[in-house]
Amino acid sequence: MKFLKYLFITAALMPVIGHSQTTAPKAASFSSMDANKDQIVSKDEAQKAGMPDTVFKKIDKDGNNQITSAESNAYRAQNKSIDAIDSDKDKKISKAEAVKLGMSEQEFRILDKDNSGYITQAEWDTGDWIIW
Repeated sequence: MKFLKYLFITAALMPVIGHSQTTAPKAASFSSMDANKDQIVSKDEAQKAGMPDTVFKKIDKDGNNQITSAESNAYRAQNKSIDAIDSDKDKKISKAEAVKLGMSEQEFRILDKDNSGYITQAEWDTGDWIIW
């Protein structure tokens, strides 16, 4: 009987647990996903970077299972705002916010062109990062 009681409690909590977990936005640079440096991100390379299949399909406009830099740039132009990753809504990305996305400290320094300790929208636009 105890087993059944715990089973029912667990079953009842599953939707609550699943619903309460939100997926944080993620990002990766085109160049970091392009592991073999052929200027194309294959489906396998994107999956290894953690890109969901739905996002890959949205970027891969011609449906050839490859993302070119032109396709990446077109997607970035439509989804260029840093708002999704600016968790404290101060219109800039701190190092802590960037690291949460998976950005290395070196990548952060490259984008932080004025060495302010933050990445602004203008600085973000100079990179090749994709947000999903």
